Amino acid sequence: MAAAFIHSAALALVVAGAACLYVASPRQLLTRARGRRPGLFAAAFLLAAWMVWRIRLEASTAFFTAVAALMPLLIAWSSLVGLKGRK
Repeated sequence: MAAAFIHSAALALVVAGAACLYVASPRQLLTRARGRRPGLFAAAFLLAAWMVWRIRLEASTAFFTAVAALMPLLIAWSSLVGLKGRK
């Protein structure tokens, strides 16, 4: 039970970090957020996800798990916003 909670919490933090990274990009179409704040939140969420995964995994395994979870989410955010704009 505790392992499932840890993995779910870390994955939720990665999803939040991916959303913040998308909002921080200069040519995104979702919001008009500017400045450093979304990028700092993205770094904080991703660091927190790594630290949560560090509870159950080795440091390098936790890092690569966070990166592997982040990559498809970055593609998904762009695709979902592109589909939203098509309507």
